[in-house]
Amino acid sequence: MLELSQLSIRQYVRPNGEVIALLVIAPSKSDRERVIPMTAELFHVIATIIRRLTRDRPTIALATRYDRHEHVTSEPQPFLFQRTIGQRTEVITPSALRTMLIRLSHSLAKQHPQLAKIRFTPHDFRRLFATDLANNGLPIHIGAALLGHLDVQTFHGYVTVFQEDVIRHYQAHLANRRAARPAADYRPVTDQEWGEFEEHFDNRKVELGQCGRPYATPCEHEHACIRCPMLLVDPKMIPRLDEIHTDLLARRAHAETEGWLGEIEGIDLTLRFLAEKRAETRRLADVDRGRDTVTVLGMPTIGVQA
Repeated sequence: MLELSQLSIRQYVRPNGEVIALLVIAPSKSDRERVIPMTAELFHVIATIIRRLTRDRPTIALATRYDRHEHVTSEPQPFLFQRTIGQRTEVITPSALRTMLIRLSHSLAKQHPQLAKIRFTPHDFRRLFATDLANNGLPIHIGAALLGHLDVQTFHGYVTVFQEDVIRHYQAHLANRRAARPAADYRPVTDQEWGEFEEHFDNRKVELGQCGRPYATPCEHEHACIRCPMLLVDPKMIPRLDEIHTDLLARRAHAETEGWLGEIEGIDLTLRFLAEKRAETRRLADVDRGRDTVTVLGMPTIGVQA
């Protein structure tokens, strides 16, 4: 996360004009490079960070990052998680981030005493994310793709306002990371593979919105979209969710009359997922209307020195 910069944000424009926001995760020595399609919520968070960093200037300030494993300092780049100490602007260090989490834990413990002895590390959130995916029924191979265990094709070409040498340093950073990976991971894509990739986005379109499953993965829930954690409901379809809710209640009443206990159990499960989908969709609809209801990041105050 601390390696993310404004140059990590890409966009892919499909032939039909649809714009897909992408987040490039630089490969480490053991991980694969990832290009992750961003949800509206994630894009909202990234945009909020960028607005915060550019509130008093036209562009994000260039900062350096020290790699404690390779013992080298990067060229200045528009990193997203930066701080200014004296006259020097640098990326927040992992140790500083852990200190911030400890202070946050102490603050939370005042209202939630059960958290008093719990301490979080940055990597814990990766584990929590993976656990949440599994608990919500996401197929393991799809979760592995999101965590960087499967290869994806990187898309080049983006618009930026930074100087050419800054972009060159960032591309050199990616090239150095890619050099540690097998050359076969970056072979040219074939016309057939590209056609299948384009078709994937068309096949993700369903009645209620978009299926968020990654490329080259099938539907694992037999198109029971309401129960699927990968369904991204279009806010325009909220009235349709209300219709489905009314229909499910009528079916449940009929099942009670007939004594179909198994049917009642299945309908109750669907109703629970439907309520969660409807609440999440309404929250995202508020974001589209300009209401900051997703994540209020505010201004960082911890670890910043004059």
